[in-house]
Amino acid sequence: MSINSDVVVRIGHLLGSDEQHRLQDALRAQPGVLAVKAVPRARQLLVVNYDASCISALGILRCVRAQGHPGRLIGM
Repeated sequence: MSINSDVVVRIGHLLGSDEQHRLQDALRAQPGVLAVKAVPRARQLLVVNYDASCISALGILRCVRAQGHPGRLIGM
């Protein structure tokens, strides 16, 4: 059974365009991540839509940190 959830991840610093695309691609490659959207006026925020039966919010945070970013979950 699919459990559709959203989480907002604060990256901790502004992301450049290339950096943002690499991080979004890394997140989209995770099993269970359905969509990743940048917040246009807050480039340090990402909204991640995911299937909670496949990946947890902490799993998403681990992916962000594995890419070298000091991420933090700020909303679910």
